[in-house]
Amino acid sequence: MKFSLLIPTRDRIHNILPLISNIKETVSNINNIEVLFICDSDDKLTFNALFKYRIYDNFYFLTIKRSDYLNRDYYNKLARYSSGNYLWAIADDVKFHTKNWDIILEEKIEDYLKDKKDRIAYISVKEKGSNAKHPCFPLITKEAFKALNMYFHPELMSWGADRCLHELYSAVDRTFRIEEVEIEHLSYHDGKALYDKTAQSMKERFFRDPDCHNKVILYVLPQQIKILKGIIYNA
Repeated sequence: MKFSLLIPTRDRIHNILPLISNIKETVSNINNIEVLFICDSDDKLTFNALFKYRIYDNFYFLTIKRSDYLNRDYYNKLARYSSGNYLWAIADDVKFHTKNWDIILEEKIEDYLKDKKDRIAYISVKEKGSNAKHPCFPLITKEAFKALNMYFHPELMSWGADRCLHELYSAVDRTFRIEEVEIEHLSYHDGKALYDKTAQSMKERFFRDPDCHNKVILYVLPQQIKILKGIIYNA
């Protein structure tokens, strides 16, 4: 398996089928990817929808007791179950705009990694309409995940994980951008979606401790940077 798409979802069954269709329409070969959804065990509507759509090749779903920790208990759990060479944490409201994105990404990622024996890398693509200073939906290699046993920082409940991850891999000079592939986040921030209960929950969890990402950068990142440099320099 080449790509693992990691997708937490809650109370958004209206997003699931369009996303599945969009992925199937844009990927060159369904056998190049696996799509891993995760939903809460108390979210019966989503569970039933995912159970129905399990008939699609390489589409799977997990359930979990509802947790406040999006990164630790959803994204990182999906990453542990994944089998792809490249892991891509996205959202149920992401849209792929580039046809054959799997072929394009694999070719460019492997070209970037050809002189990097450790294969540790953080990859970003073009995010249509985004004004963020860092990528919101980065990919990492399987080796990067295994090096730190995490995709996103588990201390962060919701927002801020993308920023921390970018700073981590920037510090070891292992970020790589691929402009030829474009995705779009259909978010309420840009007026492309409703400010629903799931979005409200994301915002509320962030503001319980809005300085949490700064604490991670101050206390956690230095140790992880040291680990990554040790692997990279000794490869």
